[in-house]
Amino acid sequence: MSYKQWLSQAKAEASHADVETTAVEWLLLDLLKWTRVNLLIDGDTMMSETDKVLLNSGLERLLSGEPVQYITGEATFYGRTYHVDSRVLIPRPETEEVFATFIEQCPKSGCIADIGTGSGIIALTLQQECPHLEVWASDISPDALAVTRQNAERHHVSIQLLEGSVLNPFIEKGIRLDGLISNPPYIGRDEIAQMGQSVVAHEPHLALFAEDDGYAIYDALLSALPKVMNDDAPIVFEIGYQQGAKLCDMAKQYYPHLEPKVISDINGNPRIFYMQWKIPS
Repeated sequence: MSYKQWLSQAKAEASHADVETTAVEWLLLDLLKWTRVNLLIDGDTMMSETDKVLLNSGLERLLSGEPVQYITGEATFYGRTYHVDSRVLIPRPETEEVFATFIEQCPKSGCIADIGTGSGIIALTLQQECPHLEVWASDISPDALAVTRQNAERHHVSIQLLEGSVLNPFIEKGIRLDGLISNPPYIGRDEIAQMGQSVVAHEPHLALFAEDDGYAIYDALLSALPKVMNDDAPIVFEIGYQQGAKLCDMAKQYYPHLEPKVISDINGNPRIFYMQWKIPS
């Protein structure tokens, strides 16, 4: 069997199992470390036994519902490739838009924190895009921080890591922030039935779900801001598309002098919370 024949057969199996057929090609290219040019040139050659075992094993996992990123161990964010596995969430395209919004508002220098860093993609990308910043990343999960360290080594990037819940480790160390970005858990437990089974079965629930209908982590972040934020610091959260109005109300209840707003993504969905911190006069 040639590589192209395997790909054709595997796509048919994926289609029958309601799995995206594009994921099969992605699987082949990533596992073999090929480009589409390799597939074009070498696709008609006979598949080696080693490659056949590797690809069939990956296909079995894919057909069972496991995300292709966990099978290949890689995901792309903002033009760079990072390691991901079941200890961390898979980065989504909308998170790139959240990141881009933060970059637009980011100061030229200062101390920036990524809260709930997971694989570290936001913090590491920020440090690479803005090397003049001092970037800190925190997570409550030591397993997630291990993935962040792996990605930092992969990209030869140095950032500061803290283990702990929301802003607590920054408060304990007396760290003041000139900017804050977070993609926290924001899905309510009652939303599980509406979610894709692949996400629920394979991605870490600690990074997905929050109490109080998904607002618990936002509330913890908002309530602690005066203890860590410097004046004029931008604050950006990724949010669920139905959470914007309530989150703005929560922010106004805490800080009537601030002007929180919700920004829509490229698809017109309100997915980005933004406000600029101001110390009350």
